[in-house]
Amino acid sequence: MLTGENGILTQAQRAANETENAAQNEAAILDEYNEYLNNVTGGGSTGGGDTGEGTLGTVTGNETTNTTVQDSLENKVVVPAGFKVVNPEDNVESGIIIEDVSAKDDTTKGSQFVWIPTGTIQTSKGEKTINLDRYDFSSNVAGEAKGTAAIKDYFGEDCQELETSSYGNTTAFDISDFLAKADSIENGGSGGFYIGRYEARNNSDKVIVDKAHNVYNNVTQIQAADLSRNMYSSSNFTSDLVNSYAWDTALVFIQECEDEDYSQQNSLNTGSLATTGTTNDVVCNIYDMASNSWEWSTETGSSSRPCVGRGGSFNVSDFLASSRYSAGFTTGSGIFLFRPLLYL
Repeated sequence: MLTGENGILTQAQRAANETENAAQNEAAILDEYNEYLNNVTGGGSTGGGDTGEGTLGTVTGNETTNTTVQDSLENKVVVPAGFKVVNPEDNVESGIIIEDVSAKDDTTKGSQFVWIPTGTIQTSKGEKTINLDRYDFSSNVAGEAKGTAAIKDYFGEDCQELETSSYGNTTAFDISDFLAKADSIENGGSGGFYIGRYEARNNSDKVIVDKAHNVYNNVTQIQAADLSRNMYSSSNFTSDLVNSYAWDTALVFIQECEDEDYSQQNSLNTGSLATTGTTNDVVCNIYDMASNSWEWSTETGSSSRPCVGRGGSFNVSDFLASSRYSAGFTTGSGIFLFRPLLYL
């Protein structure tokens, strides 16, 4: 009764073996299931309130926190809460567009921004590296990284991105915060930032970044900075006027991925300001960095010309996408435009 083929001890051992085998089978099934989920979603949470990594098309705009997703080449993109991806079938090299679909403020709804990656990205042309930096394109089309050093503007004035300025212009809201958050993933940042797809547009004296409205001009640099940073009030991301690191890094991105000479491009519209922007100056889904007119930045020039505009202009052919143009802080003529940015 105890030890035979059908004995109690023999049957007990058989039952134990079957239980162990069942547990192993269950563990194997769970491992396969987890591996499948990782392949579909791209991994787990990235921290900082971000959700897990899916594909670009999984973002609806109803998310209450920023969402980290990836393109088909596994480049990561952080989408701000309240935004959706407009072109989910594209990869980062084409310029990933996000659009404000939040119902909280109809004055900004429809605004579009383009992701500027930092660090190493995968493209159809191979691996590319986009370093977050200020660049001098005057003697090198590809640009020479200058960090915090002064860069000469069109008039030979020194331009720098300062924490604060005593000259009356408005500096970045927090340039150190921008540099930390917009830096590459390898350096602990979010791996990129956003700049307006278009020049800022006027929606009842508030900023919207869309194609339909007229450009927002007749503003001083101080007003442009105030309008840009007050465009959004969110704990998930920060809006500000474009700074020199953002402008220059965007040019490097464009040159690495689409137009290797774009830093030397002058305005493609001439004679008069295009009130709704031009239609033929678009690279990596970004409009008018070379065309239309000068755009205010947070960079600081000299005591007499403290405000720095960027890009080309319809009325001066030798100003380029990479040009710097300094002016007084009281200037607010119709030829000065501006472009907001977002960082997370």
